[in-house]
Amino acid sequence: MPRPTPPEDLVIPPQDTRICGTICICQMTAVLSSVALVYLTVAVYMPTLRAFQSGISEIPAMCTTTRAWHRDTCEWGTCGEWCLSKSSGACIQIYVNLRRNGTDLLFQNCTNTANKTCYGIDQENAKRSRCIADECRNLTGTFNCTMGTCINITDAFECVFKDTDLPLKCSGRRGKITCIDLDGLQNCYRGTCEKIRTPYNCDRRCVDIPTRNKNMILLNGDKVYLSQCQRALVETVEGQREIWTEDQDNVLMASCYTIDNTTRGVEATDCINGTLLLKEMLTDLTNFTYLSLLSTTNTVLLDRDRFVAPPEPDLLIANESHLYINMEGCVNTLKDECKEFLREFGKDGTDHNARARFPCFYADNDPSKVVAQFDLEGTYSQFLFASTLPSVLFVVSCFILVFCQRTVVVGDDAKMRFKGCPGKDLAVTEKGASTNNLGDGGGGGSAMAL
Repeated sequence: MPRPTPPEDLVIPPQDTRICGTICICQMTAVLSSVALVYLTVAVYMPTLRAFQSGISEIPAMCTTTRAWHRDTCEWGTCGEWCLSKSSGACIQIYVNLRRNGTDLLFQNCTNTANKTCYGIDQENAKRSRCIADECRNLTGTFNCTMGTCINITDAFECVFKDTDLPLKCSGRRGKITCIDLDGLQNCYRGTCEKIRTPYNCDRRCVDIPTRNKNMILLNGDKVYLSQCQRALVETVEGQREIWTEDQDNVLMASCYTIDNTTRGVEATDCINGTLLLKEMLTDLTNFTYLSLLSTTNTVLLDRDRFVAPPEPDLLIANESHLYINMEGCVNTLKDECKEFLREFGKDGTDHNARARFPCFYADNDPSKVVAQFDLEGTYSQFLFASTLPSVLFVVSCFILVFCQRTVVVGDDAKMRFKGCPGKDLAVTEKGASTNNLGDGGGGGSAMAL
C-alpha cells in the first residue's frame, strides 16, 4: 500500500501594503477623475464656452419685474434645480423691463432726516384662511382670495370700490361648500363675502409719512427717505456738478436703487424719475400712494435736458425680456437656491408691493434675454479649477499605474516587490541554496548507504 503524501502547507507571506495601497488609490483616483471630467463637460466646460461666446456685457444694466407666470408646461424657465434633470415640465417664467442705468446723486448737508417703510402683505408668511376647512365662517374685512384660500389685507390696504357681486354666506352648515371656490378681492362681514368688481382702487395704509420741513424725498421700493438738504451733486467726467440747491424753494423727488448715509452725505445710486414739486403740493403728512403717483406723473423734471435722473421710459431698452438666473437657467447647488431667487425676483406688484428692481446683464444683439448672475472672471477661474484638478489627478494616477505595471513583479513566494530589490534576489538565492542542500543531502545519504 503506497504511503500517503501529506498535504503541502503553503504559507503566503504578507504583502507590502505600500505597493497595494498605492495601486488601489491610483485606480480609484483614475476612475473618479475620469467620471468628473465627463460630468464637468456638461456642468462647467460647455457653459463656460457659451458664456464667452454669448456677447453679454459685464457692465450691468437695470431690470424691473413686470410679471411672474406659473406654467404647467413651458419652453423656458427662469430657474431650475439640477441642470442635468432640467425638463420641460412646470416652471416659473419671470418677465422684466430692461433699461439703462440711472444717475448717481450726492446730497450734502442733510438734516432732519426721516425713514419710513410702508409694509405690504408678506405673501410667504401671511395667515391664510381655507374655506374648505371651514375657516371662512367669521371673515371680516377686505380679503384677497385665490381658489378658496383668503389672505387678510385690511391692515395693509384701503380699497375704494363701487360695485360688488351677490353675497356668499361662508358661515353655516354648507358655508365651506358655498365658498370653496372663492376668488378675487372680497369684502367680508362676519362670514358673508361680496366680490369687489372692477374698477377699484387699493391704496397702502401708509398715511403718516412726515413731509414737513423736507425738501428731498427718495423712494426705494417700499421705503421712503426724507431729509432737509442744502444741495444735490452729480458726478460727471469733469467732476461734480451742482444740479439743485435749497434756494430753489421746492422739493426734489426721485426713485433710487440704493440710498446710503455716508460721511460725504447721502449717496443714492441709479436714480430715475427725478422731479421737482411745489411745496404747496405736500402737507405735513402724506401717504405712500400719493408719493408714488407724483414720482411718475409730475411733469416738472429735475433736468430739462433729461440727462440727470431722467424718466424711466427714456432709459428703456426692451420690454418683456425673459429673465434667467444665469446663462443656463438652472443651478446645481441643490440648496433650494431657485426658491429664494424666485421669491425675491418674482415680485411683480400684483400683491400691491413694490416690484423687484435689480442689476442684470444682456447682449446688445439679443436684449430679449437677460441674466441676473454673470461673471466672466469668476466663470474662467471656475473653469481653470474644474479642468486642471481632475486632469492632473487622472494623468498622475495613470502614470503611477503604468510605472507599477512596469516595475512591480510577483516573486515565486507570491509577494509583490519592485524589480531589482534585494528582497527578490535574497529569495532566489535562498531557494537555490535549499535546492542544493536537498541535492547534497540526497547524495550523502546514498553514499552512507553504500
